[in-house]
Amino acid sequence: MAVGGGDAQMHVDSRSLTLIACLERLRAQLPPAPPASPALTVLVLGADHREGNTPLETSAVFAAFLRWLAARSATAETHATLRLALVGPNVARQLHETRAEQHWTALGRAAEDADDDGDALRVQLSYFVGSFDAFAAARAPLAAPDLAVCFNAGVWGYDEWLPSLQLLLHAVRAPLLVTSYNAHEAQDDEDALEALAPRWFWRAEKNPHGSRTLRATRNALGSELRENDHWMCLGPLAGAS
Repeated sequence: MAVGGGDAQMHVDSRSLTLIACLERLRAQLPPAPPASPALTVLVLGADHREGNTPLETSAVFAAFLRWLAARSATAETHATLRLALVGPNVARQLHETRAEQHWTALGRAAEDADDDGDALRVQLSYFVGSFDAFAAARAPLAAPDLAVCFNAGVWGYDEWLPSLQLLLHAVRAPLLVTSYNAHEAQDDEDALEALAPRWFWRAEKNPHGSRTLRATRNALGSELRENDHWMCLGPLAGAS
């Protein structure tokens, strides 16, 4: 799963490698799934320019993840289609309700007709400007994604997060990955998420795939910030609704 290239490449690939590791770890913790759906659905909540202001930028951010999925898809180990939805009030406004489709192989983005032989992964990108609540209402009834993720969202610092995540966990019933900039913010995120009475797949801990690049800005306490430095994963309680 390592891609090499030192700290700069680790920064570029941190989101991808974090997603890969999360999906693999969840697979070991969740009961056997029914026969595979043709599509894997991942929601990025609280998305902003760091996840791309164009479809090409978005696919560049997640390129290592897309190559990994494409390699598995080619050997029939996983889904033939990835649906990647970026949702948040800070998504670029010109992207609202837009969609784009790409085809990927283990080597990278392929020509648009590369799926003729069925070997390429179909990647369907979509964008929504607004809260998860508004996104879910616009698509009601919303089918549960395979995974939702909040990258460095500061769940502890914004009152708007908890009602949205309550809906995600206990109505839509999706697993949620949350990353944080450092150990202190991760503990604050975990404390805030406790209010949702979730099932914990794992609590806040150091993410082995976090960026090693310091952000230029620091938080109010002067703490160092690194993207995806810590992570945690939670979901709905089994049988609860």
